[in-house]
Amino acid sequence: MKNKIKINFSDFWGGFDKTNNYFYNLLKEEFDIEISNNPDYLFFSVFGNQHQNYKCIKIFYTGENVAPPLQYCDWSFSFDYLNDTRNYRLPHYLLYDGYYELQKEKIIDESFAKRKFCNFVASNGNCQERNNFVMQLSKYKKVDSGGRWMNNIGYAVPDKRKFQSEYKFSIAFENNAYRPQYPGYTTEKIMEPMTVNSIPLYWGNPLIDKEFNTKSFVSFYDHGYFDQMIEYIIELDNNIDKYLEMLKTPWFIDNIIPTDNKIDNIKSFLYKIFNN
Repeated sequence: MKNKIKINFSDFWGGFDKTNNYFYNLLKEEFDIEISNNPDYLFFSVFGNQHQNYKCIKIFYTGENVAPPLQYCDWSFSFDYLNDTRNYRLPHYLLYDGYYELQKEKIIDESFAKRKFCNFVASNGNCQERNNFVMQLSKYKKVDSGGRWMNNIGYAVPDKRKFQSEYKFSIAFENNAYRPQYPGYTTEKIMEPMTVNSIPLYWGNPLIDKEFNTKSFVSFYDHGYFDQMIEYIIELDNNIDKYLEMLKTPWFIDNIIPTDNKIDNIKSFLYKIFNN
């Protein structure tokens, strides 16, 4: 018989479902869950301050580029590499479908090198580095922009991953600059094109090599300047063998998922909170 727990969620993004989300679905494997206005445990995020009204064990989660407020919570799931046993590093892309399938063997043939050049999908125009990169790369070849921002195809694409699958490269820049004192912010931007075998062009987390094999995509941090990064992209675009070699390379180093991202380790940390 499962132990019963009373939980609630507050200050999450619009449309958040309290009974169908990452944490609820992991917990229901181990516990009998009651959503309660008088919970023993509260998950809260960054979109409001309702968590201040609760007197219980508080568990913070963020998909945004903010540090966990450990002075206000008991536990946290965040992007941060912290030397604190109360924090677990849980990149936001783990909440998206497809991550664990990236370990599967890639089936790649020459047709992948015959796809269109590069795509860009974004609705947020606040990242000037990303905007500048798109314009600079577009001087070489047209970059098809299918999001609401900088759209140049006449419509917003209804299926981002399907759109990305039609291209050799996908621009995968984070929305905002990383916090230099808190590196680690990695979202779904890099993972989504991987799921459809489009090579990401990445800028964001300077420690991205801890999570993915940088030989399998184009990382700004292997070049240091956008000019050099673009030169390398052009080289790949014009060399079929070199492009396919990169595309065939496993997304993970030695094709091993990082320890903290293994589902059993995430469950172990989560269950520890509720078994105390």
